[in-house]
Amino acid sequence: MKLTKLHGQGNHLILDGTSNAKLDDPEFIRKFLITLPKKIKMKAISKPLIINQKAKEESESGITGTIILAESNITIHTYPSKKWFALDIFSCNEFPINKTIKYLTKKLKLTKYKKHLLKRGFC
Repeated sequence: MKLTKLHGQGNHLILDGTSNAKLDDPEFIRKFLITLPKKIKMKAISKPLIINQKAKEESESGITGTIILAESNITIHTYPSKKWFALDIFSCNEFPINKTIKYLTKKLKLTKYKKHLLKRGFC
């Protein structure tokens, strides 16, 4: 699928969702962050950084993962006890939003999500 330019300065996809994926598994999140850039034609220039945060309140515990891209970055925060996550894909290049969401729906086993798409730059 060829991507049509929206404005030529990149996108920021923000996705909040509920999921049946292994949101409490650091290795699952690590592999997800390695695979996602390839799926959306971006280039990782770092290894994923994964932090498994144990909070006083179990509902606030979860995993934060990020990877630096040549085009910007991808970050995910998970809250496994709530089956909830927050994902940001921030890019100076435009990427196929619908294809990305289709992949995320399958990979993260989405049960519900809300997306926000921001256009980067001064347009």
